[in-house]
Amino acid sequence: MKNLFVVIGTLAAMTITPAFSQSDNNASAKAPGQDRTCLVTTGVPNSWADKDVTGAKWLPRKAADAQAKKDPTTMKTFEYGNDPLVTGGQYASAEDLCNKHFVK
Repeated sequence: MKNLFVVIGTLAAMTITPAFSQSDNNASAKAPGQDRTCLVTTGVPNSWADKDVTGAKWLPRKAADAQAKKDPTTMKTFEYGNDPLVTGGQYASAEDLCNKHFVK
């Protein structure tokens, strides 16, 4: 009987361990929950011109939307995936544009 518990425990450990050992490094950017967007903050309410932007953060969409709802006159989410600065090659991706374009 004792050997039966050892065998069951060993089998359980063998099936559970791989699930816990997988790294997030293999996560797909297109997987559910990986959807991200750029949260832009402006210093001039309702003006989204580059000169008025005071900051930008690349965040999970859910978090970015929640922050933007707090004050929609100064925070807004932008996609930038089809922005000419990305499609024209100035930035490698929407994330790159979000993280670098508004740095002053």
